[in-house]
Parts: sequence; C-alpha cells; structure tokens
Amino acid sequence: MIEFFLKKKGLRVRVAGLVQDSKGKILLVQQKKKGKSYWLLPGGGIEFGESAVEALKREFKEELDLEVAQSEFFLLNESIDPKKERHLVQLVFSVKIQDKTPVLNPKETAISGFGYFSKEEIKKLDLRPNIKDLILKPKLKKVSYFKSVWVD
Repeated sequence: MIEFFLKKKGLRVRVAGLVQDSKGKILLVQQKKKGKSYWLLPGGGIEFGESAVEALKREFKEELDLEVAQSEFFLLNESIDPKKERHLVQLVFSVKIQDKTPVLNPKETAISGFGYFSKEEIKKLDLRPNIKDLILKPKLKKVSYFKSVWVD
C-alpha cells in the first residue's frame, strides 16, 4: 500500500554515502538513464521496513561490493521538480569503508562507472542531485538541511 502511494506521488527517499579517500577525493558513481549520463553519490532507495543505515550498507554492497565500516548522518538534501511531479529526499551519511577497491556489480545495470574525484574535477561533472555548492566548500561541514535545484 505505501509503495503505491509513494510511487504514485513521485516521492523517492534515498540514502547516499559521502566517501573521501586519503587525498580528499570523493567517490561518485556514474548512472545512465533515459539516454543521459550523470554522477551521484553511491547509494539508493530505502526499502519499506529498512532503516536508512541498513539501506546504505546494502546499496554499497550491491553497487560497489564495499563494506560500510562506519557511517554518521551528514545532511538531509531535498530536491523538488518545478512541475511538482517528482520529489527527492536524500539522507546523506559521511561514510568510512573497509579498505577495499570498489568493484562494479554487473547486475546493477543503471551504474556504468565510478571514480574518486577532486573538488576541481567535480565542478565539471553533471552531479545529481546538484549538491556541488555544499561539497565543493574548502572544508566539508555537517549541515542539517540543504535544498538543491532540480536537474533534468
């Protein structure tokens, strides 16, 4: 019942992990949908009855075969389509992973690549939702709420 309501209304609740390597580069995954390619923080939808942290761990394992060693809530990001047809609520966690190289899961057809990017490199990427204003600051700081402009 709840799935019908959420899908019908276009609401998506997503978890994402902000992972930095020893050089301060940020891990992003590339996604291709409807002929468009863009970058985003690793993560995905929360399943009904699953906690945000459980979803985060599951998504990191499914997408990149990574184990989340530690996570701490970082921010709530909200993005609403100007036509009011879609609404994204993203819970972003600061994540530490087990020392392991990410590996793409061949079953995850929406994810086509990944990489660690410097802030300078991220400036040039199509990042969705667009939280560049937040993550490109000289020093990342935990915030409670960040509204981003919808990107089509």
